[in-house]
Amino acid sequence: MPRARASDSAAPTNSAAPTTPSRAAAAASRATQGLAALLGGAATLVTLASLIAWLSPTAFGDRPATCLTTSTARCFCEAVGTGLLRQPANALSSLAFCVAALVAADRGRRLARHTPERALAPIVALTLLALGAGSLAYHAQLTFAGQVLDVQGMYLLGTLLITGALWRRGTLTAARATLLAVALIVGLLAAQAAFPDARRWLFALVLLPGIALEWRLAPRSRPLALAVVALVVAYAVWLADDRGLWCEPTSWLQGHAAWHLLTALAGGLLVPHYEQSVSLQLHQADPSIDPPRPGPALSQDMRTPPASLPGA
Repeated sequence: MPRARASDSAAPTNSAAPTTPSRAAAAASRATQGLAALLGGAATLVTLASLIAWLSPTAFGDRPATCLTTSTARCFCEAVGTGLLRQPANALSSLAFCVAALVAADRGRRLARHTPERALAPIVALTLLALGAGSLAYHAQLTFAGQVLDVQGMYLLGTLLITGALWRRGTLTAARATLLAVALIVGLLAAQAAFPDARRWLFALVLLPGIALEWRLAPRSRPLALAVVALVVAYAVWLADDRGLWCEPTSWLQGHAAWHLLTALAGGLLVPHYEQSVSLQLHQADPSIDPPRPGPALSQDMRTPPASLPGA
């Protein structure tokens, strides 16, 4: 039997093993997919559970929302009726989040591939969809399960803002951002179950740091500024409804419904903010690139990721 030559069995030097950069890139890609799977999966789960809680109110138990069982609480101004839409104005206005989700999904496709913003855009869309479904389930049936799902969608948005901003600015890797997201999701869910009356303060505690982090990433972002203005006005309207300053129980013009519309507008501006954030980073890396201006979406050249710039 003829001997095998050394050249027959030896593998070429340049294909012996993946280089360290390629291994790191593969690990980073897996971590990014893990973060997307966690946040997107949680949002999808909230959406599906919310639809069940709406169409089958006793599927998760027959416990009513706390606004129906606490003497000092009220289910906002709108009168409580019966059927599939116990608060029709507040329930149907929740669908504004679904419209915002469609806008986020469409704008997300315009972002450059292989960037954190492109990876986060579909999660933004799924989170907004979960917000709409949870709010619909809560106001349509006023069950405790619907209340938990409604607030959990809000917590998911705050979690997305915090972890997404920390990842995008390089403070956390995608893997560590995933661990932080797990801790926030589990911790906030446990806190909501144990202390349901503290749910609104907890939402502010996760939402405001996320907004502050996004502002530091792109302080000149017009979509973010408009979103903040919408949130401030929405909160004023929410207070007017909650304190009875704007209250006509049988009217379709409900303050809490306006809160839904304004906060959906703010949520829908998150992906356009991502677009301007990328553009601002490009301008800082290469001043010859014009900073973002109001108007049409960024061109493909403006959406090129900073890492691909010459010398970057």
